[in-house]
Amino acid sequence: MSASVTTASGHSSESTKTQIVIVGAGLAGSVAAVTLGRAGYRVTLVDRYADYPPEFRVEKIAGAQVAALKRLGLLDAVAVASTRFDHIVNYRRGRVLDHSWSPHFGIMYHDLVRVVRQQLPASVDSIVGRVTDLQTSAAGQAVSLDDGSRIECDLVIVATGMNDALRQKLGIKRKVVFEKQSLSFGFSIRSTAEAGFQTPALTYYGERLSDQIDYLSLFPIGDIMRANLFTFLDHRDPWIRDLRQRPKETLLAAMPALGRLLGDFEVVDRVQNWVMDLSVVENHRQDGVVLIGDSFQTSCPAAGTGVSRLLADVEALCTVHIPRWFETANMTAAKIGQFYDDPSKRTSDERAARLAEYRRSLTIDGSFTWSLHRRQLYLRRQVLNWIDGFDPGWTKRLKQRMTATDQAA
Repeated sequence: MSASVTTASGHSSESTKTQIVIVGAGLAGSVAAVTLGRAGYRVTLVDRYADYPPEFRVEKIAGAQVAALKRLGLLDAVAVASTRFDHIVNYRRGRVLDHSWSPHFGIMYHDLVRVVRQQLPASVDSIVGRVTDLQTSAAGQAVSLDDGSRIECDLVIVATGMNDALRQKLGIKRKVVFEKQSLSFGFSIRSTAEAGFQTPALTYYGERLSDQIDYLSLFPIGDIMRANLFTFLDHRDPWIRDLRQRPKETLLAAMPALGRLLGDFEVVDRVQNWVMDLSVVENHRQDGVVLIGDSFQTSCPAAGTGVSRLLADVEALCTVHIPRWFETANMTAAKIGQFYDDPSKRTSDERAARLAEYRRSLTIDGSFTWSLHRRQLYLRRQVLNWIDGFDPGWTKRLKQRMTATDQAA
């Protein structure tokens, strides 16, 4: 069994042994480590950071993600550290489209990772360091770290996100499906009105195709309102510079009714952005090593499928396949392939790819077909909301039934 350490300088230069090494302690790697550690496996979790640094990534947990975290036994801890809200008002062109009702939890990504890491059982060793080499085979794996230490194990889980270094060492190639597919922004605002914001959370959809804005999501985290803006802008568009330099004025110019809905407000931090390439991996069916989360496939942030895919990967791998794999000797490529072929994983991956294409077309495609679809989509939502005015809660109950049907399917 490997020895518990917290810093690279604390390692022994001698080889240690464990069952599973997880490389990368972001959300995917940390959730996997908690799940496997609680199941009794000897796990070593390796990451460059003792504390995950602030980074603009997922900032809201909702929908199927809530149910998945509950099944994995992590929801209570995440909920305590989050700001919960259950009601979102959805707007377009200054008018209410409809309302969304379901548990949502606002939390900064680095805080989410910190909370999950705090759930690691004592049986999981956490090492702060960088993997410099990886030797894999069906019979066993050897992981070399930057301080000269070496860990021998039965299985390596790669959860390094979009970092290519380790994948390249393994001969795993990243195939870019859509370069710079989307551009997302994150920043915080605070009301300057005495009464504060009148709406706990809202979504405001883009008004013009030429703006290439999908939607703005505003939701609470602590005492501030977090803004996530999802677009399909070209990364060279001068509008991006304007948003960074004059975020309030630039945003209100694109969404004029937003000022009326929010009242007066101020932007209280710098605008962060994230350019997303959609990619998948190739040559990944190898002995002894398995990829999860963004290490395997990336997702469109506007579609909101990244965390759902990540959690689906962890559930399938850690609760279904790894227990089966350890029933017999060796970690062959054929065994590893069972995870990649898992129906739940394939469904999750395919849904993410499909929704990435859908959100982009819905936002920027000016063809007759998509123009008609947009008109029908938003009209349907408004009609359902109008019906809800005569039977309060009708759309809420309908959405709950639709969600239950989808989950059963």
